[in-house]
Amino acid sequence: MTLHRTMLVFIMFLCILTAPYVYAADILNQIHPYISVSGEYDDNINLTSHNKINDFITTILPGIKFSNMDAKSGIDLDVSAGLVFYDKNPNLNYISGNGSLNAKYMTSEHLNFYLKEYYLRSDNPREQEYLTPAADNKYVLSTSTQRSVYWRNVFAPTVEYQFGQESSIGVNYRHNIYQTDASISENSIENYINPFITYWFDKRNGIHLEYAYTNGDFESSPDLNGQKVTARYMNRLNQKATAFVEGAYTNQSFALSSMDYNIYEPSVGLSYVFTPSLTASAQIGYYWMEYLNQDPKFNGLTFKVDLANTDARTTYVLSIQGGYTEDYFTSQNLGFQKYYRATGSVKHNLEKRFSIGCSGSIERVEFVGTERIDTIWSVGPSASYQPLKWLTLSLEISHNANESNIPADEYIENKGILKLTASY
Repeated sequence: MTLHRTMLVFIMFLCILTAPYVYAADILNQIHPYISVSGEYDDNINLTSHNKINDFITTILPGIKFSNMDAKSGIDLDVSAGLVFYDKNPNLNYISGNGSLNAKYMTSEHLNFYLKEYYLRSDNPREQEYLTPAADNKYVLSTSTQRSVYWRNVFAPTVEYQFGQESSIGVNYRHNIYQTDASISENSIENYINPFITYWFDKRNGIHLEYAYTNGDFESSPDLNGQKVTARYMNRLNQKATAFVEGAYTNQSFALSSMDYNIYEPSVGLSYVFTPSLTASAQIGYYWMEYLNQDPKFNGLTFKVDLANTDARTTYVLSIQGGYTEDYFTSQNLGFQKYYRATGSVKHNLEKRFSIGCSGSIERVEFVGTERIDTIWSVGPSASYQPLKWLTLSLEISHNANESNIPADEYIENKGILKLTASY
């Protein structure tokens, strides 16, 4: 689906949801235009180890927000487009874009519809994972080493039929387009379909089954046909704790068959609800990865821990994962890599209009087929002050680095962003 078709579907979806029960005056009250002006200093805009280039970047970003979400239906929409100016390198000036949509429509017949839409136009060398909250502080593994404009559009609808209080059957779909101007990167298109079923036999015992098919069309790399089957048995130990046993099988097949591989991964886990605002989950397993037509083979522990708190005064998110990752539909398409990552962020409201925060991450990548090992890390504080109801002043500072056993791949970057936002 092309971009203009995606936007057409979005507009139709917007009209269908809002027209029957929302008056024009109410819609106007839920529309909130805004504009932000930011100044950013970056001492290494290309993330290089030598010949560093620093610059001061000014962004003027008008946008609009709309929200009428309730328990049964509605839309959360945030769309903006910005003018980005480089002080020392005006040839890099460009128009940025950001858009996110979260919509749902739950019928009385228990047939539910959901839609997520994500759009990004940027030249940031490190791209945030799409369809994940900014607070998660998670970035894709691939990193560009030149400032070039790229854009991504993700269209992700879901249809679900709920046949029990916690039981449902449905299908997810994702159309993901990545386009870039960088000569060292490549364009790609992903089509992903994911039927699933969750069934609880009683209040304590349930299963979740799903199948995922991925078709990847790459500009220069071999095209991908991937499949994944996942089965999970769940046991609710009590009202707060649920344990599970899971098995997963992945097959990635490429147009160049020597790249084909399988992954087998059994695991066990536990999710726990401490309070309505504090939740945690942990999962540990083992994986076997094998190329179908060549050596080597890989195996090892996998683990994942998530902790999230979302009370009115303090919010924080912590995530730890280890074992491997699969990096596709990105600037580098690095594929299967041995990978370990810890990310986190915290925000604390000192008072109603003043908040402070901090985010950090550390990643270790052992590149398959080479002796290269990278440790990528970042840390940075932030603060936000709202002197007026319609005016917000924010500051972000970050230190980013890659420590590698290949000196040419190392970099250190320091940057600071001061932003002023006016909203209505």
